[in-house]
Parts: sequence; structure tokens; C-alpha cells
Amino acid sequence: MKQVQIVVPFDKTEEVYGFLLDVVGVKNIIKFNADNAHLLQFRVSDDQVLETIEKLKSRGVGVEYGFVDILDLKASLPREAEESQDSTLQREATLAVEEIYESVKAQTSLSFDFLAFVVLSAFIAAIGLIQNNATIIVASMLLSPLMGPMLGVALGYVVSDRGLFVKGTINEFIALGLSFGVGALIGLLIPFIDPGLAVREDLNMVAQPAILTEITRRGFLFSPWDIGIAIFSGAAVAVSVTKGDMSSLVGVAISAALMPPAVNVGMMIMVGAFGGSAFGVAIGLNSLGLLFMNILLIDVAAILMFRIKKLTPISSKSATWTAVTQFRPTSSDALYHTTPAEPSSPTDEAAPATFTPAPTAEDSASEAKSPEEPEDSGEQSS
Repeated sequence: MKQVQIVVPFDKTEEVYGFLLDVVGVKNIIKFNADNAHLLQFRVSDDQVLETIEKLKSRGVGVEYGFVDILDLKASLPREAEESQDSTLQREATLAVEEIYESVKAQTSLSFDFLAFVVLSAFIAAIGLIQNNATIIVASMLLSPLMGPMLGVALGYVVSDRGLFVKGTINEFIALGLSFGVGALIGLLIPFIDPGLAVREDLNMVAQPAILTEITRRGFLFSPWDIGIAIFSGAAVAVSVTKGDMSSLVGVAISAALMPPAVNVGMMIMVGAFGGSAFGVAIGLNSLGLLFMNILLIDVAAILMFRIKKLTPISSKSATWTAVTQFRPTSSDALYHTTPAEPSSPTDEAAPATFTPAPTAEDSASEAKSPEEPEDSGEQSS
């Protein structure tokens, strides 16, 4: 359940109120009078919020004038009765486009925490690859934030937001660069930590598919199964975002597996280059191909699913947009105080405002004394 509140100027209230009742079909609209505008509040179900907001924007609310705020209601009493399900499936997003946009934008932002998660998950993935430990690799996938910028790229394209699209692309390349760098650093340390790693991986490449490790399984050209996983992961992440269920991203992050091949690229190219292993370089280059295939197909699948969920470009504030405060400007002097009357003649002056302080404790005590009670002279009688 969502609560929508609309701030509209006085001369637009009747038009918007009638549109909500007659066209949108909203019930139980509450109107508040403010100093320079009207505030309209009403509740809508989750499956109707997208259609409601789009209809309001089509009439200029939030685009040409006024403000529209969407509030999430965790619970509401009394609980409404369950409505009968329609014969057709509801495929529209359960969140307004603006809500989805703000959620994805927060995940796309470049911050210290984002960079820290990238570096830490890259180190964890490298350790898991070297130890051939799938559990550690899964842990790095859960920590990896690489899916956030990819969502920014897909959503920015769908809603025609060039800024979000460019921001997601740049931050994704920054994150991948850090992952390559961590992998390269581990590759330089491998001769001191595990000198036999390059030899073992060479043998594994020759004996494939008899021997397959977490490193070598990402060192071959991707198969149709890898393509299917990337497509289904991109569609799943788009559905989870439009539904508002961010917990589903955990499973998608595991299935997409972006961080392990990214680390594998830098690590194995460095091992192959300094160890004279052609197989090591081949593993790194094939991991790079797998990584970019995953990124491309995930973005394409997410874009298609956003289209299926009927996400449309976000209407930005028009050039003629007018804030409600511009319709009837207020005076701070008249907001909390009474404006003094204007003088009737040039010689007459309005009486200045006076301030009467609140009585103190001493004043209250003196008023409580009886008139007949003599004042204390400060002398004690013997």
C-alpha cells in the first residue's frame, strides 16, 4: 500500500481533485489547506501506483506544476478486504518509475563503501580461485557490488536518462579496473605464495575436461549454458528491482558470477606473462571474454524486461514549471504575527508591536501576598 500526497496551487485544486475522482478512480481523498497551496492525500494499492502516477504526470502534475510524493506504508488499519483477482496477469511494475529510479541510482553511486566492497570481494574471489574453493567464491559473489552499475546502464537506457547511463558505465569500468588490479597483484604474489600453481593449471588445461578447477572452468570459451545463465540473470534482476524485492539480488549475484572471472583475468594473465605460460594467458583472455559476455547479455535482458514491465521515460520538470510558492508568495512577518494597521494619514503612525513577558516566580509570589500583610523589614523582634 502506498500513500500519495500532491501539493497543488489553489487554482489547480478543483481540476486535480476532479481528475482523481472521475478518471483515476481514487477514493477517500483528504484535502489540507496550507498557506499557499492545497495538499491532497490518498492511498493506492501497490499494483495501481504506477498507473496512477503516470496519469497524474500526463495532466501536468509534478511536471508543469506542483509536487508529487510517494510514501511507503508498512501497515494500515483497518485492513482492506482482499479483492478478487483479475482474469489477466498483472505485469506492470509494482513501483512507480521514480521509485525504481531512486533505488537503482543509489546502487550506481560511486562511494567509498562501493570501492571497498569491490576490493574486498576481489581479494576473497582470488583466494577462492587459488584454493579451488567454491564456498569462498560464492562469498565473494555475495559481497560484490558489480550488479549495481549494470542496473544503472539498463535503466538509464530505458527511461532515457543519459546521466544515469553514463554514470553506470563509468562506475562499472572503474569497478572492473579495480578487480583486474587486485587479480594482477595476486598474480605477482603467487610465485612466492604458491609456486606450483602455474604448473598445475597448465596440466589442467591439457587434461581438460578430466581435471577442471575453479580457475580453468572460467578459462574456456563460454558455452550455451553460460549464455542462458546471463540472460536469465539479467531478466531476474530487472523483475526484482521493479518489484521492490532487493533480497532477490543475492541469488542473482550468485548466478551471474561477475567477480570471479574479473579477478581471474588479471591474475592468470600476470601468472602467464611472468611464468612463461601460454596457457595462463589463454585462461585470462578467455575469462575476459566470459566476463564481457555476461555483462552484455545481462544488460540486454534487463532492458527487455524493463520494457515488458512497461517502464517509460521519466518526465523531467518542464521549462514552464511553476512551484506552488510562486502562486501566492507569503510574508514572514504576516505568517506568525498580526500585521499592524496602516496609518490613516501621513502624520499618524501605527502603534508599534509590544511584547509582554510572562510573569516570573517573584511576581507571582508578590501578587499572592495580602494587602494587610506588612512587608518584612528584615529585622527580627526580640
